[in-house]
Amino acid sequence: MAAGNDTVGKTELVHPSPSAFAHAVLRTTPENYETMIQFYLKLLHAEIVHYTPRLAFLRYDHEHHRIAIANDPNLRPKQKDDPRVEVDHLAYTYSNLTELAQVYTSMKTGANPVLPVWTTNHGPTTSIYYLDPDGNRIECQVDNFDTAEAADAFMKGPLFSMNPIGTDFDAEEWAQSILSKANPDGSEGLTAEDATKIKTRQEIGQRYTLPAHIALSRPTVAAQ
Repeated sequence: MAAGNDTVGKTELVHPSPSAFAHAVLRTTPENYETMIQFYLKLLHAEIVHYTPRLAFLRYDHEHHRIAIANDPNLRPKQKDDPRVEVDHLAYTYSNLTELAQVYTSMKTGANPVLPVWTTNHGPTTSIYYLDPDGNRIECQVDNFDTAEAADAFMKGPLFSMNPIGTDFDAEEWAQSILSKANPDGSEGLTAEDATKIKTRQEIGQRYTLPAHIALSRPTVAAQ
């Protein structure tokens, strides 16, 4: 008997992509629960949607929640120099350089100032990295290219192949140069030419490894 066509009568398998990334949930120790909530409230300029002693839901836009913090009494604090399989970092994109500079300035001021552990121009993005109270890395970034096609072209090109890590920059000097041109209402005051110049990565040759302190760093507070 001839073999039949097993595709007859079947619909083609379709696998859609997500329309958006919805939220992240972080588990923490009882000792760090409230501190974690306060960190993300400040970093993301968020609000609490729902709170219990075991779980808090935070949002900063139209979504019902973008991040949740879970209080898990079974967890032990992350130990320094304790390598393990884990999420490397979460990343948040801002609309322009002025917003990113404002986040940097806000984070280093107030009752609980926090300094970034790494500031670098990756090429596709200008990025500022923080550690949350549990030692998770959080990237705050601005896209350096106006289109995905332009970013793709850079990442497929020789400069990114030579240096996929980034060119580091001084956050204080960078922020001051941007905020000095902000409009009176705090909005972006840079011209398109200014923004492009700041976003363009300064090439330093080959770089294939992360800074040693990134893997070992712990939460950093600003000098008083």
